[in-house]
Amino acid sequence: MSKQFEDMTNAELKEACEDFGLEVKANNPQKPNKAEYLEALGAFKAAQDALHPAKDKEVLTPVTDGSKRKPQSKAQLIKLDLFNKVRVIVHDQQEAQTKDELISVSWGNRATGGQTDMVDLSGEPQYLRRGAIGNLKEATMTVHNSKADGGWSPVPKKRFIVMEVDAMTPEELAELKNKQKLRSAKYA
Repeated sequence: MSKQFEDMTNAELKEACEDFGLEVKANNPQKPNKAEYLEALGAFKAAQDALHPAKDKEVLTPVTDGSKRKPQSKAQLIKLDLFNKVRVIVHDQQEAQTKDELISVSWGNRATGGQTDMVDLSGEPQYLRRGAIGNLKEATMTVHNSKADGGWSPVPKKRFIVMEVDAMTPEELAELKNKQKLRSAKYA
């Protein structure tokens, strides 16, 4: 039996059994005990090992941040993914409300903490963290559509259009470096 299952709580074992679609044979079907969960998961693991012998298995190692620490958990990997930057173009559909070309987008949760990103609405490609992109995609505005009887009905609509674009080519990076050098040399 995997040490991983033995270290889990009953609630985690129940969730694992539900994820794999396993039926736990228990004396009390309302409240199986840890041994009964482990038996169901052990039988499932044995069946999977029989289907996929060890010689055919490709050993996959979890992604880490490059340090010598233990591999990251699923929650930590999701958290790290929120901080990955993606090149996007952002267009605001509610232009009457936006006075500046830059707006701040706050995002985060208990695991990531509060984060704030500045978003350029000029229509130029920019790199934004996935957490900020998620908040931009969820933002809505209310649009009033006319009814047949002459009244108006409020309809929610996505406020921002976020389009992912390809990453910068080496030529574009070199051009950007030159612009930045010239800009910094001008003020030096």
